Amino acid sequence: MTMTRWSLVAAVALVAGCSTPVDHFHTLRPSIAPAPAPAGAHATPHLLAIGPVTVPVALGRDEWVIRTGDSGAMVYDHQLWTQALGADIAQTLVDYLNRDPLPDGLWADAGPTGSGSGADLERPAPLRVRVQVLRLDSILAPAPAVSDQVRWTLECLPSDPTLGPVEGGRYRVVRTAVRDAAGPAPSIEAGVEASQQGFDRVARGHSDTVRLVAEDVAAALRASAPERARECVVVP
Repeated sequence: MTMTRWSLVAAVALVAGCSTPVDHFHTLRPSIAPAPAPAGAHATPHLLAIGPVTVPVALGRDEWVIRTGDSGAMVYDHQLWTQALGADIAQTLVDYLNRDPLPDGLWADAGPTGSGSGADLERPAPLRVRVQVLRLDSILAPAPAVSDQVRWTLECLPSDPTLGPVEGGRYRVVRTAVRDAAGPAPSIEAGVEASQQGFDRVARGHSDTVRLVAEDVAAALRASAPERARECVVVP
């Protein structure tokens, strides 16, 4: 083989080796859209605000962080969340909560931008869910799995009129609990390329955790109805 052909082969190999890996994006939101908001839902006194949602500092990034071994972690630069993780959790929680009618005609809403900050609504909501992600561990080896722990708190504005204007921290805790979810990630879904199947399974495992939190919140809403009627603000 001549030097020219050797040079060409080397150049092709160099280009192939330097090609940019493809970015893969993931979301926790279910593929089936929730029911559309009823007319006037954003102005109703039966609004259930979702947020703020806080996540561990190490997970506050677009790239995925994967647990390795007992104490290690690896960042995957080309496995990305479609948006900030706190916002994705807030909007996923809204999707699951609004799949079925909530008690008292409540409608879950994360605000116009769905940032998960809890500050997006045009006016204070009489009821809200605050979420703190304590851990959201993604595991690929030896098999795809998740280990999650989420604290959620259902809060309302107290009905005592002497408290004056609504200010931060003026909410009364109605219910609070921690949801633990750990174990193998869901099975492989058709249509996902082989190299991405593990990541896809892990994303759906975390989404299932948010679904369980939504079920916990819905159950708390049903159980706390008499208490909320006594203690929470009813917007005129």
